[in-house]
Amino acid sequence: MPGIPIANIDCITINGPDARRFAQTQFAGNLDTLEPGHWQWNAWLDAQGRVRLLMHLADIGDGRLLVLPRGGTAEAVRAALARYLLRARATLTTAPLLGCAGGPMPYGAVATGHDETLLGYGERSLRLVAATGVAIDPEAARRWRLADIRLGWPRLPPGESRFLPPALGLHRLGATAFDKGCYPGQEIVARLHYRGGHKRRLYHVRGTAPLPPGQAVETAGGMRIWGLDGVPADNAFEALIVGSENMPIEFNVLQTQFNIISTFDA
Repeated sequence: MPGIPIANIDCITINGPDARRFAQTQFAGNLDTLEPGHWQWNAWLDAQGRVRLLMHLADIGDGRLLVLPRGGTAEAVRAALARYLLRARATLTTAPLLGCAGGPMPYGAVATGHDETLLGYGERSLRLVAATGVAIDPEAARRWRLADIRLGWPRLPPGESRFLPPALGLHRLGATAFDKGCYPGQEIVARLHYRGGHKRRLYHVRGTAPLPPGQAVETAGGMRIWGLDGVPADNAFEALIVGSENMPIEFNVLQTQFNIISTFDA
């Protein structure tokens, strides 16, 4: 099998004549900029503007859209999305796929072949295949997640939706749009963008111990942070966290010192 197995991923396919129209009215990103054979960052928000689903959304041809969730439970999301189909001529299906790390491929490009889909991430690519019973390579999976962390590519941790788009840097990634029609949470997104007021940011940090993903913890200075994802790296531990916009360069959590490596704007 080409590529190194790094993750089992449950994906969602949106199919049918109204697939794009349905996705455009539900998701925060602008599908008018998504060409066939390409993928984009996108998100599904609730009415309060909180991120219910963070995704890579790919146009895989023949009117089909492939949702690659970044966190969350695909079947739960599919069932929730299906309630909004109403009379739309579209179907939502989930399928377990195996994600394999591959070589360089242009960022944003998508290629499809016999029972496989490739997403280009620039210096690397992700190959999605229908396969079961394949062992994940833990070291390759660690390197893949570390690359995501260093790029500021968030994934939603376990638990209920709690983050607004600026906290995850979604406008920077192109996952929210202000030049399209209505979608759930749009009013909140626009207000935060044009009027400001959101006080949380996405950070890449390094420390000597892991942070519990999805749990709120307090720094020694009383600031609350949330861990999104983290892996061991170079005798330390690197992670993406959400914290207040005025986080100090160095802070302590659970008697462990962390240093901010990068700050990712909204």
